[in-house]
Amino acid sequence: MAGLLALAACAAPVTTVRTVDSSPHLAVQNASSTAVLIVDGKSMGAASAYDGAKQVLTLTTGTHQVEVQDQGQRIYAETIYLGDAITKTITVPGTGGGR
Repeated sequence: MAGLLALAACAAPVTTVRTVDSSPHLAVQNASSTAVLIVDGKSMGAASAYDGAKQVLTLTTGTHQVEVQDQGQRIYAETIYLGDAITKTITVPGTGGGR
């Protein structure tokens, strides 16, 4: 019994390390299923995928050119600045989502 007690007293401490993500994020609301998100001239895929509920787009801190195109037409364009730990939500004009 004394050996069991001594063994329990020698247990190593438990350490938990958590990493905080301070990267800025971008969410797009009201995008149709055919809309494409373009950031700094690069296609990020379906704009509706980054709706803020299922997924957001992680970007670097700084200024970004954001554009949404639907069937080849630019329907949204804005230059935005994203600071650390910010989630910027843009809303695409029009009927969106249901198309």
